[in-house]
Amino acid sequence: MTDHIANVGFDHQSAPRLATLVQDAEALFKAERFVEAMAVFETAAQLHPPHSTVLIRLAGLSTRMGQLDKAQEYLGVLRERFPDFQWTPMVEGDLAMARLDYARAIALYREALTRMPDKAAIKTRLDEAVAEHAREFSWNAPVEIEIWPASGPSTFLEAAPQDRVLVVSWDLGHNVAGRGITMAETICDTRPTAMAGPLFPTYGDALWSPLAEADRRVPIAGWRAPHFRHFLEGALKLVKTWPAATVWVSKPRFPGLLIGLLYREILGARIICDLDDDELAFVKGSAPLDFNSFLAEFNPQDWDRPHGRTWTELGMGILPFVDAVTSCNPVLASRNTATLVRHGRSQIAAQNAMARRDATRSELGYTPSDRVVLFLGTPRRHKGLVELAHAVVALNRPDVELCIVGSVADPDMERELSAILGLKLRRIGAQPFSRVLDLNAVADVVVLLQDHDSPITQSQTPAKLTDAIAVGTPVLVTEAGPVADVIASGAAMAIRKGDVLVRRLEAALAADRQSGHAHPFFANEMSYEANRPRALQAIAAAHAAPPRVYPDMPGLLSFLRREMPGVLSSDIGTLTAPWLAHATAPALLVDPDQPINVVFFWKQNDSGLYGRRQDMLLHELSLRPEVGRILHIDAPFPVTDLRVHTNPMRAPVNAEGPIIAATTLARMTGLADEGNIHRRSFLIGTQGQTMLGRPVHSHESFPNAVEAWMDDLDMRTNCIAWVCPVVQGFEQVQQRLRFPFVIGDYIDDQRCWPMSEQRRRKIEQNYRFMAQTVDVAITNCAAMQEALKQESLAPLLVPNGIDMRAEMPVAAPEITRLGGPVIGYCGNMDDRFDFELVEALAQARPQWQIVLIGKLSRPAHRERMTALPNVHLLGIRPYDQARACIAGFDVAIVPHERSDLSDRMNPLKVYVYRALGLPVVATDIANLDDLRDDLTIAEGADGFVTAIEAALVRVAKQGRRFLPTDLRASLSWQNRMDTIWSEVDQRLRSKMSGSV
Repeated sequence: MTDHIANVGFDHQSAPRLATLVQDAEALFKAERFVEAMAVFETAAQLHPPHSTVLIRLAGLSTRMGQLDKAQEYLGVLRERFPDFQWTPMVEGDLAMARLDYARAIALYREALTRMPDKAAIKTRLDEAVAEHAREFSWNAPVEIEIWPASGPSTFLEAAPQDRVLVVSWDLGHNVAGRGITMAETICDTRPTAMAGPLFPTYGDALWSPLAEADRRVPIAGWRAPHFRHFLEGALKLVKTWPAATVWVSKPRFPGLLIGLLYREILGARIICDLDDDELAFVKGSAPLDFNSFLAEFNPQDWDRPHGRTWTELGMGILPFVDAVTSCNPVLASRNTATLVRHGRSQIAAQNAMARRDATRSELGYTPSDRVVLFLGTPRRHKGLVELAHAVVALNRPDVELCIVGSVADPDMERELSAILGLKLRRIGAQPFSRVLDLNAVADVVVLLQDHDSPITQSQTPAKLTDAIAVGTPVLVTEAGPVADVIASGAAMAIRKGDVLVRRLEAALAADRQSGHAHPFFANEMSYEANRPRALQAIAAAHAAPPRVYPDMPGLLSFLRREMPGVLSSDIGTLTAPWLAHATAPALLVDPDQPINVVFFWKQNDSGLYGRRQDMLLHELSLRPEVGRILHIDAPFPVTDLRVHTNPMRAPVNAEGPIIAATTLARMTGLADEGNIHRRSFLIGTQGQTMLGRPVHSHESFPNAVEAWMDDLDMRTNCIAWVCPVVQGFEQVQQRLRFPFVIGDYIDDQRCWPMSEQRRRKIEQNYRFMAQTVDVAITNCAAMQEALKQESLAPLLVPNGIDMRAEMPVAAPEITRLGGPVIGYCGNMDDRFDFELVEALAQARPQWQIVLIGKLSRPAHRERMTALPNVHLLGIRPYDQARACIAGFDVAIVPHERSDLSDRMNPLKVYVYRALGLPVVATDIANLDDLRDDLTIAEGADGFVTAIEAALVRVAKQGRRFLPTDLRASLSWQNRMDTIWSEVDQRLRSKMSGSV
């Protein structure tokens, strides 16, 4: 087809016809009549030259319908014939998503955004692709500790653990690691020292580039932590990989403090916490939190930001329970009774940098007469760079140049700087940490602007202040308490509130600089040599006293174990603190002679609505003396899918949503519990979403919810799982809870349903997992039994059954009042339903009243049926109401199309029809061996008309014919459950005895 499209010439007289076709197809598309829309677009493609709108719609519809190769062909023509068409990258991204190629989808959506930056739909797609990429490639990723070795000799790895000092940074991917490396270098000449920390995706997955490219004096260990469980698992592996007696935590953020607490809990290490900022101000936090207050504030989405506000408030609450505190300036030292350990630099390194000043300036292209105003760091607007640039211009000195060293972080600000007339500006990219002193030595003045009124300014001493003073470069710094003693000593010049920056800059450039000499304040207060004794004193003090105890440590670790999404690897089990161990996991043995608890996982959210197989088996299971408690769990689904009907005066045709919403709320509140059956539902949400006043969790927390429900119901012992595949999330549940015995009830083959390739791969992955997991496989038809044998299973064939518990219902008035013969169907009409056949029946016998009960979502099919005056769409009816409606039928029909899907199903509706004594006319569908001799099989409209008329005559003469009592008993759900439980009991006893 594509070659034809590409080679058709353009006929200008046909253009109006093309416009009409496109208009008609667009109307069908907007009405969600996608199959019909695609047919019209294909007609347009066949009759007319290539057209961008036609091609992009065909590509999108092909993707939606799973015809991915065809979609790729259409997109190829678009790229060739319309290379600048703005919508192509977005639809290519949709295709990449369908193929589970998330990395390519991200790239394409980003390209689409560059073409249409204001399209919110593209941004939404990009966010979804990024999220899927993270889940797909990071959730199950192993945690690996990566080592960046020291550039020179290091004694850490050879030293005994009791002599080691481990400096911990809460993240290694950005500039917070700067304080950590100076702490490590302060003491590494006298104590075996290393540095470690996680890499959170917020800041990238690589070591901070100034450290990665520097000559490192200490080894560094880090691990990527895309999710909280990766962070915790990496922390525990770090304890095993690099044991140490002293942990010096840089900043009281929770990730660093938890690492320290684990070292203390497992190895008895001492924790020293270093303060160099107001961390609460950085995260807009309020106050330190104790553990109980933290739990009250905690939101499930906080798992995604262990360095965010809530966790940081908890970290500040943990701070009083560390063994010692250090700080970088006198203000923080006084406020926290801390040992002063300033931002330091090596005196030797500083002297060498001053000696190389002329050579470095020459290397960078500066002449002796050039005057350099330096900013070094991440250039951001709030650091006063724009104001500094204007001050440099206001000097009106051609010899003065502003030099900014650091990666571009704000493109808009960069453009603004470039547009400033008269500004001499040099940009130098990010530089290694080991080169910082050389770059400061090049400058004639370093300017460090801060917001006078910011709480951060009132606590922070810029590390760059030490760098400039170390090499004798005049430095201008905003006046604040943390730098007051530096300014008082004459080592730095103050920028006070109200000062004119250009005047202060003139004074700094005029300051006398003694070549090769640093201010004495550096050697006395800021050098490594001056700060090393202080740091060692803090370490000694931490070890001299008994170790502190964080009283909420058991509660914190229990909270992490129970609530943290995901499962820790088994290889760290010997390391975990007692409260982290899965001591309450289900017992590995099940005693068949004691009441067995069952956790029953249903694959949908419609329990109790339709009287499905699982509803019937659940009831029979609850009556068995061998069974204790049953926890019944519907499939997880988004809270946004809960729908209520807002007009009680007019019921919707498809009332499934409001019914499911009501039953879900009942399940969440315990109102759906009945006897020994406890029904629960798990809702998936995002940041800030709640239901019934409770935060809604992400889908990764589904296993945690199952575990919590089991704990609440005391179901940990003698417990097995019953799963109706496909249950998304059960694989993660089993990884966490390790049920010792699993029953799989395969009701149909979901691999045969129409779906995207992306969805199909997930379904197939689930089938493979279940094949490796189940101990007893059950299915309801021979075709499914054969399919499961291909998965190396030995499935038990147990067809559907008859509900013997219910009395014969009184026919519903809404059916009896229709008059005339009532021909009826009850079931899902979104798939496998032959609308053409039903339409032909209605037209052939207008005196018949054809009643259709069940879900019918597609507008085109609804319109087709409602256009027939003798066809009545009743929509969804709960099970008991549906039985009353069916009782009013004269003849029941099963107009199913034959397909791979229907060949692997055992239609339960036939058992319901015959239990009510109805004659049944059906197409030649598979898997009705139990009742085939009791049905009339017909083909085509004429065959159906003849069979239905014969059934009506027979009923008029003989009345309804019910199944024989012995056949009813053999087909009962009680008998079906007897068969299942006999197999379960045999295999359970065999497995528990060790003979399997």
